[in-house]
Amino acid sequence: MSVPLPPDCEVGPDVEIEAAQIEVGPGCRIGISDGDDFRTPPGVRIRVRRLVLGAGVQIGRSVRIEGGEIRLDDGVRVLRHSTINVAEELHIGAGGTLGESCEISGRRVRIGQELWMLPGAKIGGGSAFERDSLLDAGHFLHLGVQSLVNTARPVRIGNEVGLGTRTSIYTHGAYPSRLMGFPVAFDGVEIGDHTWVPGAVINPGVRIGRNCVIGVNSLVSGDIPDGALAAGSPAKVIKEGAYPRPLSPEGRRAFFTEFLDGYARILGTDDRTEAADGRVQLRAEGTRYVAVFGDGVGEAGDAQAGGERTVLIGDAPAADGDGVTVLDTGARRARGVADAASDRLTNELRRHGIRFYSRPRDGRYVDWGEPAPFLLP
Repeated sequence: MSVPLPPDCEVGPDVEIEAAQIEVGPGCRIGISDGDDFRTPPGVRIRVRRLVLGAGVQIGRSVRIEGGEIRLDDGVRVLRHSTINVAEELHIGAGGTLGESCEISGRRVRIGQELWMLPGAKIGGGSAFERDSLLDAGHFLHLGVQSLVNTARPVRIGNEVGLGTRTSIYTHGAYPSRLMGFPVAFDGVEIGDHTWVPGAVINPGVRIGRNCVIGVNSLVSGDIPDGALAAGSPAKVIKEGAYPRPLSPEGRRAFFTEFLDGYARILGTDDRTEAADGRVQLRAEGTRYVAVFGDGVGEAGDAQAGGERTVLIGDAPAADGDGVTVLDTGARRARGVADAASDRLTNELRRHGIRFYSRPRDGRYVDWGEPAPFLLP
């Protein structure tokens, strides 16, 4: 069917879209070159029952999308050579990314905001189109390079869960005949909020709790309780109640001091100072970065002096105004100015597991969700 697109949408060559219903938001780019034409021939094929694209969605070249209702919210990116085939419903929340050569297949897939799939990550696999197939995942799901989430049976994943490089989740395991006594397993998998699984294998029927860390190369064949550190093959609980383990005020101060030392090296500056009140700051590329602590963080004071571009990092900082960005690591919110300097810093904080439920919009930060709490043991 022919559908009028918003005037600021871009469509590349050899793009074919077939759908009974289509809704396309402003600023979408479908089949547009990303500068790597020699590896990526033009063309996009989309054949679905209903297609809903939010504002600013990007679909790269050599992408195929098939299935039922496909909903990609604002700012979702599907990069080149990726494939989507979801029979009933796919919903990816705002800000998500499918990296190069990723795959999502199955019957029902629902993922929250800020998904990050690195190249070669796959959702689906054997029996993924059977009636019980489901992936229901929260915000900030990370799937590392060549990771696999098999959805023959339901997989439920909480918020801020990371599945590192080559991590595999299996919900079925079978090959030789059960009649000959060989093992056969079909069962779902659950993983709680704030859990990190780097390079492990998770077998059918496993329940991993909240706030867990699983050691690299582990084989998880049994349940892991909340807050546990577990490792091995098969994985054993090394320490119960290991996480979360909030840093003391002194520990937080030490972290931010070390963090800004490292960030100064990234920015290529040695202009780092520590004030008498303990605040640590550095200057680079026309921006001042200040780590503030405790009750004093609300003292904007000289933060806006002379209109200097300032980024404040700390627990519940209250300063606001022209040229000021506030990264509240307690509430996990960002406020104020959003630009290249603040984006670069929030990305570096993300590498340390510090995420903000705010995103840029028209040069300012806006909140988009409720942070998942770190429940203490």
